[in-house]
Amino acid sequence: MDDLTLEGFTVAPGQRLKARVPALELADGTVISLPLILINGVRPGPRIYIGAGIHGDEVNSVALVTRALATIDPAQLAGSVVCVPVQQPLALQADHRLPLAQYLKSPLDQVPADAWTCFPGDANGNIAQVIAAKLFGMITQCDVALDVHTPTRGGKYVPIAILPHHGMGAHAKRAEELAHLLATGWIVRGERGMYVSEGILCVEATRAGVPCFTFEIGEGGRLDMDFVETGTQCVLNLLRGLDMIPGVRVEPAVTHVMRDFVGIRASHGGVLVTEVKLGQAVSRGQRLCRIFDVFGDLAEEVLAPVDGLFVRATTLGTVSRGERVATLGVL
Repeated sequence: MDDLTLEGFTVAPGQRLKARVPALELADGTVISLPLILINGVRPGPRIYIGAGIHGDEVNSVALVTRALATIDPAQLAGSVVCVPVQQPLALQADHRLPLAQYLKSPLDQVPADAWTCFPGDANGNIAQVIAAKLFGMITQCDVALDVHTPTRGGKYVPIAILPHHGMGAHAKRAEELAHLLATGWIVRGERGMYVSEGILCVEATRAGVPCFTFEIGEGGRLDMDFVETGTQCVLNLLRGLDMIPGVRVEPAVTHVMRDFVGIRASHGGVLVTEVKLGQAVSRGQRLCRIFDVFGDLAEEVLAPVDGLFVRATTLGTVSRGERVATLGVL
């Protein structure tokens, strides 16, 4: 097994390194760096990139990847791990999906503001593009990749793997195989929407020859140890499925493979009461939620427009007209 060298750091076989990679310089000269975990095994195997926290309210993603990697013994590892547990430190500092201080300072100059949508990035671009370029340089030195998220604040997902467009060829097919190894029990093979759009991390990594998919779990802005435990198990499932670490994978009782998301939005504002459980199968016409106005009167019954699985709940207590109240996965 050779040394692992990345971003100027070298890790010998059987060793682990925690480091920081300079990425940005702020107005006062402060250097913003990316935390980096490198683990080099003792036997040949794949090199996997694991990224989390590209949105600042995705604290569950940060917790679960660091917890999973803490269990790895480099002396029993085949291949190597490259992990950036916080892919956008400025957003984490703001406790928000985006780095608000930079965006509000100069909104036009900071569009696009979301690094997740800026891949492969631009080393001479704005802050989001520079971050994306730095991350992409590390991703493309790996064989496979996993991009870990939670929904933005106010939403909660089942543990779900979301694939790049399956029309992207052999690398997209490999990404689907990896998603099954993750063993969440929930997979989406979408053909439209933001998760398969150009510029998204998993799409551009897969296009560049590094099979990758998006893993969403839990709720934005909230650390939920049950979800952290589940997500940790999923990451270890993937590493075991790749024959990188010893141990037995934990398989779900059933894996739901869905072809699309259906987002449902409120027609009236008010207090939201959700009446189905996350992950529950629902039938067309079934009541999902009720919305009450501020006088306590029923303003709307939200009904399922199709048969599906209730994969994302809105956790906010109130909604305005046009805000999302539920998302179904369609088999």
